[in-house]
Amino acid sequence: MAYDKNYPDVYMGYFNYRDPFTEKLENIYQNPVVIPIYHLDQLFNDEAMQTINRLNELRGKPEFKNEYDTLNAALVERDQHIFKYFHFIAAQRHVLDELKMKYRDFYELEHTLKQFEAIGYDVSKARETDLVKRKKQLLEFQARLCVHQYA
Repeated sequence: MAYDKNYPDVYMGYFNYRDPFTEKLENIYQNPVVIPIYHLDQLFNDEAMQTINRLNELRGKPEFKNEYDTLNAALVERDQHIFKYFHFIAAQRHVLDELKMKYRDFYELEHTLKQFEAIGYDVSKARETDLVKRKKQLLEFQARLCVHQYA
């Protein structure tokens, strides 16, 4: 199956629709890295893509709000497991600080753009260029962790 070539194939198209998990990033980094409970093939698979596709079908349909909320919560939980998986691998490969920096770079730009949007600025061009570039750098770094290569 061919996936969007913007992001490595290991993600099976998952990040074409989702952003890396960045909620409460600094709080998470206060805690030790934990052993993940899922493996890569359990995180990125057909089931995940079916959930994303169903979520997209339900978006904006108030009559399906409960199902939408349930699916979205499941995807947020999956996003957290993905985050934990790659942080564990990075710690094992002694590149955790570099991965954290890539997450922070992505988060800081994303957060800044949201603040500008909130006060009425059009940040669509920055999202299409700068944010996508940082997301791609982060995801490529993570993908290289899977094959024992480093940035």
